Formats: sequence, C-alpha cells, structure tokens
Amino acid sequence: MKKHQKISKLVKKIQKKQETHHKKEQIHQIVRNEIKDGYVSIETPVKNIMSTNLKVVEVGQNLREVIELLGDFEITGAPVKQGNKVVGVISDTDIMRAMRERNLIDTKKDYVDLEGLEQIKVEQVMSKPPITINQNEKITDASDLMIKHKRDRLIVVDDNNKTVGIVTREDVVKGLTSEFFLKAVKRNEGNVINSNVDLLLSILRKKESASINSLAKEMRMNERDLEDLVRILENKGIVEVYYPLFGGPKVKVKT
Repeated sequence: MKKHQKISKLVKKIQKKQETHHKKEQIHQIVRNEIKDGYVSIETPVKNIMSTNLKVVEVGQNLREVIELLGDFEITGAPVKQGNKVVGVISDTDIMRAMRERNLIDTKKDYVDLEGLEQIKVEQVMSKPPITINQNEKITDASDLMIKHKRDRLIVVDDNNKTVGIVTREDVVKGLTSEFFLKAVKRNEGNVINSNVDLLLSILRKKESASINSLAKEMRMNERDLEDLVRILENKGIVEVYYPLFGGPKVKVKT
C-alpha cells in the first residue's frame, strides 16, 4: 500500500512537470526564431548548462524502478546503458506515454498499475539510439538537434566520445532565454540588464495583469528595457498589452 502511494505521488509530480512543457516549447520557438533572424548571437557552450551528476539505468530495469529513481533524485530522465555502452535515454515523457498506451494509469481514480509497471522493461520504451552532442558545441546546436530528432534530451560527450553529461530541453530553454534577453536589452557596457522571461510570466500569472511601471520595479529593470522585452513577447503572441480607461498600459498573459 505504501509503495503504491509513493508511486502515485511520483506519477502526479511527473504529470505536473509535463503540464508546463507546452509553454516552455513556445518560449523555445520564440527565442530560436529571433536568434535565426539575427537579433542576437548565442555563444554559450553546452558544457555550461549540462548536468554532470548522472543517474544511469540499465536496459533490464523495469518502469517502477525508474519512476522511483527519477522521483528520488528529482530528475526527468536518465541515460540507459547495456554493459558499458549508452544505448538510449529514458524520460518521464517515455514513461507516461507507455502508461497511457497500456492503460496503466487512471488519474480520475488515482490508480496506477504497479504490477503492469514492473512487467515493462526500460529497453521497451526508451528513446533510441541516443543522440549525442560535443560539450563544446553551442546550445543553439543542441536546440537544432532536439528539434530535428524530436528529442527532449541529448547525451553530452567529450572529444574522446566519452559520456560527460546530459542536457535537457529545459536546460536549453533556460540557457537560450538567459543569454538572449541579456543581449536583447543590452544598452551599453555599463548597463547590462539580465532579464528572465520566466520571471515576467510568473509575475503576470499571479497578478493577472500589471503596469510596465510596477513590473519594472518588481523585476528591478529599466522601463525601456522591459518595454523591449514585452514587445518581443507581444509580437509572438505570448503576452498582451491593453489600455484601461484610467492609468497607463497594462500587460497580461495572452490566453
């Protein structure tokens, strides 16, 4: 009973994480388009954003074991090894897909089929072959590979093709947006504003809407720099600027 409750809680955590995937993918696409249009140049290497504290699973392990591993270490995926060779990647997305296809989960009844999970081996649902990228390649290259191969994780290797880390789509989105908005609102060498689109969106979701002035104060940004950031997001349909009867323009997340 306790084991079932633990797995159910871990599965719920996986589901919540996946609910934010669509919004992150939107942001990923926005920033990619602006970079490809030459708005800014991204130089950050993959090694600066990858995870090096790897948790590895074997092809013969079952999905219940993997769910516990991901939950215990609060990660979303892991390399899969057969002997000394990395042969694939298993992720929370792979696991949820397998559970739904085999009717091993019923969210309305808070039901998870533990026996069913134990019957499924990692090698049956993992993404293969693993897609690799050199640690010195740029994060824009990682972004291109993820989209080309429809993968959310890449295995990172060194110049000797030895596995040194893993990079996720979330890592890439954070890396791209961080450097992108840093450079996008840069006015001069003495005035570099490190803006974060996730912070802006989280504030707007909590408040529903806010003025540029109040947002600038809360984010500790220059109003002109914030206006540039909002303009980019408005052009891409992520936020909306409207004009109330009283006071200045306000910003809200576009629904």
